[in-house]
Amino acid sequence: MVSGLTRQETISITGVSSSRLSYLDSSKLVSPNKFGNPKHPKVIYSWEQILQIKIIDRLRERLSLQEIRKVLEFLEQREYTPSFFKCNLVFIGEQLYLIESWQDFGLKVLEASGKNKGQLVIHEIGAIGEVIAELQARKNEVLDFDKRIKGTPLESLSAV
Repeated sequence: MVSGLTRQETISITGVSSSRLSYLDSSKLVSPNKFGNPKHPKVIYSWEQILQIKIIDRLRERLSLQEIRKVLEFLEQREYTPSFFKCNLVFIGEQLYLIESWQDFGLKVLEASGKNKGQLVIHEIGAIGEVIAELQARKNEVLDFDKRIKGTPLESLSAV
């Protein structure tokens, strides 16, 4: 059995439209697993992809597509480790930083600004745990949600 959510369950839990899921697939931001008939395949989204969809949905009004890709790459490199779900992600200039405390933030800004680099653009993304909390709030819309998240990055929902 394949672990994850069907297209309809993904729409239900993320609040994202079917056309948005199609766009994410065609743009190669989030490509679900497809099984069966190539013309009408069964589409399954992994739990990591559910997180990606929700993160993209939250960030698309504030960040460029290029920045969103950097956030997704950052999370994939760290394998969606729950230990940093409470930390904040912040773009300082072109660089993405994981900020564990706001003291770190000040130091990162000073480091990024360097000597005579001028103004920096800062985009706070927030904590990934906030995105997980949004998914938690919608979990009742998916049958057996608590059982299906066992062994996935979302298993830490109650800890966030």
